[in-house]
Amino acid sequence: MEQDEAAGNDGGALAVVVSASAQDGAAVDRVLTEGGYRVRTVAPGASVLDAVLDAAPDLLLVDLPTAVDHVDSLPDVLTRHPALASLPVILLLPENWSGEVPEAVGRYASDVVFPPVQPAELLHRTHAAIARRRRHRAQRASAVRLREDMRAISARIRATNDPAVMIEAFLPGVGRALGAHHVALQVFHDERVAAHGSSWTDPAEGARAPLAAPRREHQEGALPLALALWEDSATGTFSAGPGAVPHTGEVPVPGWLQEGDAGRRTLHGVVAALGEGDTPFGLLWIMSEEQPQAFSGVEGALTQHVLGNLAHGLIQAQLISRQQQAVRKLQALDQARSDFVGTVNHELRTPLASIAGYLEMILDGVGGELPPEASTMLQAVERNTAKLSGLIENISALSSRESEAPEHGPVDLVHLLSELAGRAVSEAAAGRIVIECTVPDHPVTVSGDRGQLSAALAIVLSNAIKFTREEGSVSIGLAHEPDHGRVVVVVRDTGIGIPEEDVPRLFDAFHRAATADRALPGAGVGLSAAKKTVEAHRGSITVESTLDVGTAVAITLPLLEHAAVG
Repeated sequence: MEQDEAAGNDGGALAVVVSASAQDGAAVDRVLTEGGYRVRTVAPGASVLDAVLDAAPDLLLVDLPTAVDHVDSLPDVLTRHPALASLPVILLLPENWSGEVPEAVGRYASDVVFPPVQPAELLHRTHAAIARRRRHRAQRASAVRLREDMRAISARIRATNDPAVMIEAFLPGVGRALGAHHVALQVFHDERVAAHGSSWTDPAEGARAPLAAPRREHQEGALPLALALWEDSATGTFSAGPGAVPHTGEVPVPGWLQEGDAGRRTLHGVVAALGEGDTPFGLLWIMSEEQPQAFSGVEGALTQHVLGNLAHGLIQAQLISRQQQAVRKLQALDQARSDFVGTVNHELRTPLASIAGYLEMILDGVGGELPPEASTMLQAVERNTAKLSGLIENISALSSRESEAPEHGPVDLVHLLSELAGRAVSEAAAGRIVIECTVPDHPVTVSGDRGQLSAALAIVLSNAIKFTREEGSVSIGLAHEPDHGRVVVVVRDTGIGIPEEDVPRLFDAFHRAATADRALPGAGVGLSAAKKTVEAHRGSITVESTLDVGTAVAITLPLLEHAAVG
């Protein structure tokens, strides 16, 4: 109580006195003035609201008759001037008063002074009312500062995916915001997060030695406490050291605080659980060496909130770390695969080139004339050598499309398709197959790598010729659809067709479709490579086929103005 009085009379606080009786108002004025207050008395008939707004007092003393006269207008006044809601009001009751204060008036009064007014009582109630107001203001200001501090800590946590950076921002931020001397974080071994122990000591307190951080072996003893606090969404208090006096309900002192230098200090603290979902995975210890610690409602709520942000950040960081490790492993495996394919291609190309060369020389008669039977067998060897060489080329193309992004530029599909059709005429003529190419008489430009698009379209066209019977036909069409921002290339044949059950797997690498009596020729990598190329160009490829009727392959690509040019 002495503290309240001192707080209320330390700077000449201002009081406004309103009384219908000039004599009573003067008496109250005299008591307050002698008590060290500045006083402004409102004369009868003057505007109370104007006087209050003009003076901005620390306290309003008003007699009951005046309060009753103005009570009906108070709701509107407080709506227009909400700051007045915190102004303490002492109600001065009339002489010989024995009734009850009307409820409509009483709800706005902070205190009442009964007649006859005693100077000591009036000063005491005045001091207490002003002290309460100042204390509430200080608490509100402290809560605002704490809220801003915690918001800044949460922002720093969300700004990084590095757990160490999160904790480096969290510990000193929380310690300074709560006025602690020491803060320790204990993260248990959990599938969601990595085990961790760290501590912080306020560097402004140079005489205080830092506390050792909790270690992993302390987890077993701390886990039951974390579970209990987490289940009740509560915090616990504790006192440790030679000067500590345990209180009922305090949590046990953790083992790591009883070791070494920490065991010789007197520490008071608050502990809260850290976690997410149904189970915790850590504890936060907030300590002072001077006086017992306890969270106010605002401090507890804000600390729990920022702890939730830290828990979420640590979990996300662990997930990202695992994803990055998986990506690095996949990249290493992909590089190993590429290296293997490159090595195999190189090692196969060299002997195949030698075999093909010698076969050509033998068939040309360089080594002497061959018997017809030997010539026929060597021609079969030559054909299979060519197939093997083509397979190697397809594997190499498939591997390169998986690992290399195309470098895009403008590509005229009309020119490209005309060029491919011209090249395919001789291949088609050998099987007496007709090639038809229907394209617009103007350029149709897409964004892409010309070499890769040419290879993908050549695969589709070659397949159409390969699986078309003699006297059949292969048509190449280009549909320009500027309204939809795309172009569709359709390669249609009158070939043997593909079984319905094999169509969904045509683009799987090394899948070979089969009819009822035989497997279709080829290694099954061409369409897979073509699909990867088309998708790398932000397009799509689809197949429709009917056995013994034919197949249609449609390739859709975005037009240049609708595609990103690299």
